[in-house]
Amino acid sequence: MKKVMIISVLLAGCSYTPVADLRVSGEKAQLYQRDLAECRQLVQEATSPLQFGAEVRWLNECLRGRGHSVLGV
Repeated sequence: MKKVMIISVLLAGCSYTPVADLRVSGEKAQLYQRDLAECRQLVQEATSPLQFGAEVRWLNECLRGRGHSVLGV
């Protein structure tokens, strides 16, 4: 049962795709895909499977820090 819960949490973190208003992001919009991949890697390194929900918040925060306008959570 524990294994199923851990796998579910890991898969849930991987499936989130932030919604960004690239027009507002300006010139940084062309770097969005690269920044998204790098932020996902950073968040993955910084979180543990027990930190449910933190991945979404940290991913959005990372993208905002790089100048992207992220909508949502």
